[in-house]
Amino acid sequence: MWSDSATVREWQTAESPTQKTLYQVVQTARGPFAVGSSGVIVTRRDGEWLTVVEHGPATRDNALRGIDVTDDGKRVWYLGGSGALGCYDVETDRKYDYSFPQGKTSTWTGIAVAGKAGSEKALAANGSGTVLPFAIDGFDVDWAPATKPGSGSTIAALAAAPDGTGFAVDTSGSAYKTTADDGWEDIGVVNAQVGFNDISAGPNGRVYVAGGTGKLYRYDDSYNAWTPIQVGANALETVAIDDQTVLVAGGGGQIYQRTPSDDVPRWDRLHSPTNKTIRDVALGQTDVGVTSGGGIIVRDGSGTERKNESDGTSPDGDNYEGRGEQYDGSSGSK
Repeated sequence: MWSDSATVREWQTAESPTQKTLYQVVQTARGPFAVGSSGVIVTRRDGEWLTVVEHGPATRDNALRGIDVTDDGKRVWYLGGSGALGCYDVETDRKYDYSFPQGKTSTWTGIAVAGKAGSEKALAANGSGTVLPFAIDGFDVDWAPATKPGSGSTIAALAAAPDGTGFAVDTSGSAYKTTADDGWEDIGVVNAQVGFNDISAGPNGRVYVAGGTGKLYRYDDSYNAWTPIQVGANALETVAIDDQTVLVAGGGGQIYQRTPSDDVPRWDRLHSPTNKTIRDVALGQTDVGVTSGGGIIVRDGSGTERKNESDGTSPDGDNYEGRGEQYDGSSGSK
């Protein structure tokens, strides 16, 4: 069930420092960071957006397709075309190049990071369905053996839950999660029959997958069960969650949001300031979305509003404890 809503803060366009397509965005301890074509990385400082990296980690102008952030919000990891892989320390404003790990030069398609900066673990996926795990000690990296969770289809997106469990979805419609022995378990999607575009993982084993034809799939890890939810008509490109909210966006600039309610649960269709495909959204003190052509949309003050309105339940109506004090961001990323 969904309805038009005028009761929440509206999204607005922001002045962007680039005209290059932005693919993904995350929240950090120093505000949002977004990555895009030609290796561009942009951030918001003192209310204004600026470019902090112009040509990628190895200055080769390779498009950056994925980004994720450490649990403390102090370091972002990003990857993309021709083996590009690197990180950016948001406290020192320094970038580090880790491109071509194990000699791999194919296009990276997704990344998921868990742990604090300096001791994080990560998963990087490429177009051949390979996932490369690695761990960081300070800035030294330990590459683990690469694996293929499935049949070799392109990994469309990765996510890390608050407990460090990794999740992956591929372009053939399959979903996987990491196991205790660093392997992968096929957790499937019952009767999906749509392509997957994004995955986000939150507390209590809640995992959401955004897909084609306006469908969202919710996975309950405790019961190993999927629930399909028809949200909109156009393809959903991104799903973002925090303790109180599930938000999806995608084709035609569509944005839908579900929040806790004492009434019948519903999806609110929000006003959108763009008709471009929204490629990614990150929830925080200021929510941020990115589009093609360098488009940036923002919703200021929404994080404070959600905290004030929270009734202690999840967006699905299930009671649970919060994750405690954290930086201005939310869990789960491509």
